Amino acid sequence: MIALNNHLFLLLNASAKASFIVVGLATVLANDLIYLVPLLLVGLWVWATSDDRAGLLATSVMAALALFANQVVGQFWYEPRPFMIGLGRTLLNHAPENSFPSDHTTLIVSVGVGLMATAAARRIGVAVIAVGILVGWARVYLGLHFPIDIISSLLIAVLFGAVAAQIEPALRSWIVPSLERIYDRMLDATGLPDSLFPRAHLGD
Repeated sequence: MIALNNHLFLLLNASAKASFIVVGLATVLANDLIYLVPLLLVGLWVWATSDDRAGLLATSVMAALALFANQVVGQFWYEPRPFMIGLGRTLLNHAPENSFPSDHTTLIVSVGVGLMATAAARRIGVAVIAVGILVGWARVYLGLHFPIDIISSLLIAVLFGAVAAQIEPALRSWIVPSLERIYDRMLDATGLPDSLFPRAHLGD
């Protein structure tokens, strides 16, 4: 298993002749796109109906739990990053810590799966999953992770993202109405226009 993992890593890792354009794109994917995930969820919330907001909340909760699961798994399976054992080429700085699994991949893919599973934004969910897979590739390409880290992250993300659909009804009944009231009061207090920030009763 270790030999196969190392072999796959070397196949995917950037070569000495890697194009600076590909390396630059991979760097953006590996390092920066994760910061767009909370912005995406907030943006979807603003324009969503109450039902879709329940799906967005369920997706957010399960994505957070997926990251927590990563930390738990990491306590039982330690794997040094490729650069810590002198394997391949590393083109992005990273702390020398546990490589297994990949938090970046887990977060992005779990959000995508959650958006699909809850039907809060299915098409966007598909796009987010695709981006998450590209992020996983980029982190291997730049020498930060092994393929097994990404595969395990995908499994965790799919599991927790799919569970979002199971907790959505409870959140819709018990949590979302209160959150919408708080949200609407915040909008009223700031005087933001309905045309840009619809109140809950306008989205139903």
